[in-house]
Parts: sequence; C-alpha cells; structure tokens
Amino acid sequence: MRVIQCDVVVVGGGGAGTYAALRLHDLGLKPMLISKGLVGKSGASIMAGAVIVGSKMLGGTDQNAAASLEFFAKYYSHFLVDQSYLAAAGHWIENTFYPEMESLGLLFSREADGQIAMSHSPVRWAVAPMQGQTGILLMDIRRKQLQARGIPMHEECVVTALLRNANGEVCGLTALDYVHGEMFAVHAKAVVMATGHADRLVRRSTGTREQTGDGIALALRAGAEMSNLEMQFWHISDFANPPTWQRLHVYPNPLVGTDQSSRVYNAQGECFFEQARDAPAALAPYSLQVKRLTQQVLAGKARFSGGYYTSYSHIDADVLRRYQYAGSAFEKLGLDITRDKVEARTTMHYRQGGIESDPHSMRTSVDGLWVAGGVGAHVTGSLAVAIYDGGLAAESVAGGLPDRHRHDDLTEQQIRAEEQRVEALRTGAGADGSGQQPLAPMHVKTGIWDAMGEAYGLIKSGDAMREGLARLAVFRERELPRMTPPSASRRFNTAWLDALDVHNLIDVCEVTLQSALKREESRGTFYRTDFPYVDNTEWQCKNIVARDGSDYRFRKERYPAGGIAPGFDRQEYFSVPW
Repeated sequence: MRVIQCDVVVVGGGGAGTYAALRLHDLGLKPMLISKGLVGKSGASIMAGAVIVGSKMLGGTDQNAAASLEFFAKYYSHFLVDQSYLAAAGHWIENTFYPEMESLGLLFSREADGQIAMSHSPVRWAVAPMQGQTGILLMDIRRKQLQARGIPMHEECVVTALLRNANGEVCGLTALDYVHGEMFAVHAKAVVMATGHADRLVRRSTGTREQTGDGIALALRAGAEMSNLEMQFWHISDFANPPTWQRLHVYPNPLVGTDQSSRVYNAQGECFFEQARDAPAALAPYSLQVKRLTQQVLAGKARFSGGYYTSYSHIDADVLRRYQYAGSAFEKLGLDITRDKVEARTTMHYRQGGIESDPHSMRTSVDGLWVAGGVGAHVTGSLAVAIYDGGLAAESVAGGLPDRHRHDDLTEQQIRAEEQRVEALRTGAGADGSGQQPLAPMHVKTGIWDAMGEAYGLIKSGDAMREGLARLAVFRERELPRMTPPSASRRFNTAWLDALDVHNLIDVCEVTLQSALKREESRGTFYRTDFPYVDNTEWQCKNIVARDGSDYRFRKERYPAGGIAPGFDRQEYFSVPW
C-alpha cells in the first residue's frame, strides 16, 4: 500500500476542514486534505444559506450582538454549550471573518445606498448573493485558496480507519480512493477531523450522501469520547415532494430585507408557527418549530411526513424576488412563491452532539486527534463558527505538534489488517456459506435508515429506542456478513463505498441510541414521552459516552456557568420556548 507522509492530515473538505488546512499551511506546516466528496462541493457547507451579523462594524448594535449570543446559547444550543467559547467565536467572526470574506470576493447583497442587506430581526444575518446560496460561493473561494497554496487535496477518497501507535496516539489513517480503487495510508503527526455534522442516519438528510457519520465512527473506534450524540436538529419546512428534493427549504426564519418569515399551516389551514409571532428574538429556532409541529401531529392535524404546508404569500414580493432563491423551485412545481402554499415535511438537519473536545483548543480525549466544526460536540451550526473552529484547531495543533512522526510496528499491522478488511467488503468475502442470498450494501443501508427512523424519530421513548438497538443487533449479526456488492470492480464502485458506509452507519446509530437512553429528559428537539420535561438540575451537562470493545462507558460533566441561564430547574417540555 502506498504511504504518504505529511505533518497534519485534515479529514473533510467543508468550511472547517478547508480553513484548518489553510491556517496550518500559513503557520509553516505541511498539511494535506482528504475529502470523501469534492472539496468545497459536498457536505453541509454548501447548504449554508447565510452568515450571522452580530457585529457593530456591519451596522449592528450592542443589542444585536447580545441577541446573537442569546440565540446561540438558548435556541441553538439549549444551554449545552460553553458560553465563553461562543463569545470568543463571535469576536473572531466580527474582527477577522467578515473583513476577510469581502476582501476575497464574497460580496454580500447590498441595498441601493450601499449598505449590506440584512434581516430586520434582533439576530441579523446577511447573504451572498441570495438566501440559500452563501455557502456555495464561500466554498468556491476556499477551493481556489487551497489550489493557490499548493496544498495537496485527495478528493473522492473515504477514510476507513485512524491509525494508533503503541502509546495509543493517533498517528495517521488509511483511505480508499474509490475513483481508482486504490488504498493508501498517511503517516502524520496529527489528524484534524472535520467531517461535518449533518449525519445521514435516516432516509432524509440536509447533507449530501457522503455524510453517514464517518468522523464519529472513526473517532469512536479509535477510543475517543462522544458527547450529546442524542441532540439532533430537524427542519420542518422542506419540500415534501419530489422526495429527492431533500434540502429544498422554505425558511421559517427571518428573511433578508424584512422582519417577516414564512408561515407554517396544519391540514386545516391554521397557522401554527410564524417566527415574528412565536420567537421574534431568535434567528432559526428549529427546536421551537419542531415542538409546534409535534403538537400538531399529536392532535392529528399533520404528519411528520407531510400533510401540512408552508408559504411566503404574506411577504413583500419584491423582497422574495431579490433575496430568496426558492422561487424557481416553486415555479418547477407550477406554484407561485408570492401566492401559494407548498406541502412540507421533516428532514434530519445538523447534529448538536459529536466528538467530545476542549472548545478552546479542539483537542479530543485521544492524543494526536483534533476536531473542527460540526463533527465536534461544542456548538451547533453556523458556517462562520465552523470556520473559526478550523483556525482554532490549526493553531492548537501547531502549538503541540511532536518533532517526529509517531508510527511504529503496531501502526503497520493496522494498515495491513485494514487493507484486508476493505478488500473483503469489495469482493463479498463475508458471504457466510449458509445458503442465504447475498445482500446489496444499499439494501442494508436503507434498512438501517428505516430502523433508525422508527427508533429515533421526533417522538421518542425508551422502549422504542431499545427496540431499535435490538434491530441494529440483528442487522449486525445477520445482514452485514451477507453484504456483497453487485460488482467487484475496483473503479468508482459505489456499492463498495456503501458497504464501508454501512459499518460506520451502524456504529453511529448504535452509540446514538445508547447515548439517548442515558439522557432521561426532553430538550430542544429531543423529546421523550417517558421523560416529558426539561431538567436543568440533572441534564444541563455533557452526556459523554465512549466504547470499550463491544460495551460502553458513560459519564456526565457540567458546563461552566455563563451569563445566560435557563431560569428554571425543571419544566414541562412543550412549555419551554427553546
């Protein structure tokens, strides 16, 4: 197997990963970047519709800045966050990120007087050029920066394992170039995991097909701790049809150019969520939107899979034409964005939980492994915050990098074992000789998605999650050994890639359900019918899990006190407005 040497290998080609690689290069190190898809063209970063504007330099006020901090702590993190990290990120975004972005050509939409066009809500945001398109343009800039610096980019390569030496330190990885069907290993002094957080754990997901939780699975198997994996975000207002439009989002958040948002209606035509009425101080209160929809479902007035509607018909038509890209999607369905409602449904969005790390250094519990962006458990959302993480991780790595590579004989044994494992998945060498028919990897993947959808939907219970774990155990025992790609081709064999995904997916689903069973409360979009209250006495803390062989160990850790507090000890879930 070919072996590549570098100082630091960054896994993930989104906002966090690309900026980490750029900062590492500028700090005098030799990074390389590996992306499962195309760098800057896949994942969640390209889905980012806007950037938060809390800074006074862009026309905001102290009140806007305070509202932004409150939004991230309350509505976006449900008080599961280190607020000093949020303050540090906000300072960097104001003083570094915005000036750099416009200097690089990310031109924010402006009004006729030259002022940056923003939403008129307390938490303000800007877009370039239209709502829903900012991430695409930003990632194009990042890709060009990587190319200009000559940073090696290995695209359409899936990382299959993290390598550890006899001291337990992460010292590289193995990867499959699935375009050419060749495996390679990387010896590095450190690994930065930046694989994003839009895990595709069910059939519908915000992220692209690459995001089957690989970063979490890789770190879990390397011994790293996970935190708050059960805290999963959902969209409620994506287009229900066609089903392939999995992230066509009718934003129920304040629109640029106005203080208004879309309205969401139940099957009887009653508006059950409108931002200006229900959560005027928030930016994107996804948790409150989910609560309102769940109440409609429990009342028989909607389904999570459809039967409710969303509309921009009350918004000024000129605002929609200037700042909202979704008009063309309405037109393709024969609808008018200024007049009509469109049927909506839920889609799994960002994950709040992830790999446990120090939010001020991005170090994990395993030496040699850092995180950046959404794969970490320190914050949810915001493209700008993910990019901040990339720079923070790079600076932390640069300050703690050993003088030499740390691989040893144990590392080489892992490389050989991983090559055999990956090759067996291509040929179907796992066929068990029982006379049972082989299974296409995609069949197993969709089966896991469906099992997870039932166990880990928007209404949860301990019994359902335990049943989900039992179903996953059956998949692991009976179906994974029968996986056989329809083709044994080495080149661009997507079924081979699916087989690798399945092993990551089942590990991530299992540890997510294990973590969810431990959190005996409801919070954010995490609603348990058997624990239907928010409990800030016991559960305003990190719910930490790690894997020991086939078993799990758990612990809890309180967050540092911050300036913004929940204001109550324990309260009924649906009465909490975040």
